[in-house]
Amino acid sequence: MKPCFGYIRVSTVRQGDGASLEAQKDAITGFASQNNLQIIRWFEEKETASKTGRPIFGRMMKSLAQGEAEGLIVHKIDRWARNYKDWAMVDEAAQIGVKVYSAADSLDLDTRGGRLLADIQMALAADYSRNLSLEVKKGIYGRIKQGVYPFRAPLGYLDTGGGNVKAIDPVKGPLVRKLFELYGSGDYSITSLTDEMRRRGLKGYGDRPVVRRNVESVLRNPFYCGQMIVCGKLHPGAHEPLITTEQYRRVGAIKAERSNKKATRHQMLFRGLVRCGGCQAALTGERQKAHVYYRCHTSGCRRGCIREDRLLEQITSTLKRLQVSKADQVVIRRKIRRWLSNTGDDEIEKSIRLRVSDARSREERLTDLLVDGAIEKSAYELRRSNLTFEVQQLHEELRLIEDKRATERDLENLLSLVTDLASLFEASPPAQQRAIMRNCMVSRLVKDGRFEGLAAEWLSDLKDVAGGTERFSATTTVRAVCDEVASAKNAVNKNNLSVSWKKRTNWSERL
Repeated sequence: MKPCFGYIRVSTVRQGDGASLEAQKDAITGFASQNNLQIIRWFEEKETASKTGRPIFGRMMKSLAQGEAEGLIVHKIDRWARNYKDWAMVDEAAQIGVKVYSAADSLDLDTRGGRLLADIQMALAADYSRNLSLEVKKGIYGRIKQGVYPFRAPLGYLDTGGGNVKAIDPVKGPLVRKLFELYGSGDYSITSLTDEMRRRGLKGYGDRPVVRRNVESVLRNPFYCGQMIVCGKLHPGAHEPLITTEQYRRVGAIKAERSNKKATRHQMLFRGLVRCGGCQAALTGERQKAHVYYRCHTSGCRRGCIREDRLLEQITSTLKRLQVSKADQVVIRRKIRRWLSNTGDDEIEKSIRLRVSDARSREERLTDLLVDGAIEKSAYELRRSNLTFEVQQLHEELRLIEDKRATERDLENLLSLVTDLASLFEASPPAQQRAIMRNCMVSRLVKDGRFEGLAAEWLSDLKDVAGGTERFSATTTVRAVCDEVASAKNAVNKNNLSVSWKKRTNWSERL
């Protein structure tokens, strides 16, 4: 009996779980017994034959070249190959004396007619694969045009079946949203953020612990702000976004600025927040003898030096001085209520709509440049993506005008913040203490062991209101500040959230 290899194949692992492999094996076994052939080794593969590089197929051909068998039995010609490069190995096998059998077709590849029929079947199989690929791509791009993401749902979303939009995962979705908020605060590196999200319970695919590459993949994926990127091109998605476009762009800007690896071993509380009052250089945190010191390392200037616990006390005292007194609440409340009745949103909305129209015009001109050959396609795609994000962000600002108008509740939240800054600071976790410092104080200096800080513009404006000023000059909104106040207080209660008070849209200049 002639010793032969038996080769069976399906295109995917899922097909391998069915009966196809067993059916092929049965047909080959029956053919071998009828033709006095002996199967000495089976090669089973779950890879497509449309592309080259099948590992098991390669090992089998190597074994044949080494003379380990005299023949090869396949179920059908298309099980052997669906591309011409692998099919050319038939000639190579024949040249070394290997006999190739097709169990289902009963083709004699040693004859001219049998080889011709095999070549025709191979050509049909290759054409079938190409046509199938085209149809699959057509279906994929059809889904994309409908705003449906045709691939596996990103972390934080759930697959809801073929042809349906992805749904937000009720467990992982809020955690992914928080991931963007924490990184957008500027207080976390990728490494420390990964550790923080593990602590909060975020899981990766298959409920495995989230790792650094999961976090990096999430932060660079525009899917979370409503866009789908396929083959380097952006497409609008029909799914519900987890974050705003402004958040996504802010995260991208932070990532772009961080060209050097940040040290995360020793996270100093006031790292990068205080400067020397003598030379304006940033103070560096150092741990010595169970205490943390912030020192100025400029040659010839030693005026900026303070111990962290003393700095913490002085910051709390400064916040007590900067916060609005309860006696001024009545005046501020009365004037802001009057402002709430006339916010000037109509003018803001008109300005935004003009900016949308201008962006659309720029997009049309950009398309004309591409058609005229005045711009490369790669440059066109990059600039078009930027315009897409810009228009989406403007539409989000329009929705904010409709959905986030200041209310009486916002007024009370705002006043509860500015009259209790010191207590809020003392009760907050470290990440929020940094946020409070960064957003409530400017010119944060240490000189000769004393901390000095000035009120941020929006906080100073509120104090000016109590003193009789009739206009706001800061660029922020009551609602923006109040939303952050609610988040801050919630974080104090839970002791696990981080606040980003960087969002500044527009105070109306009326009061």
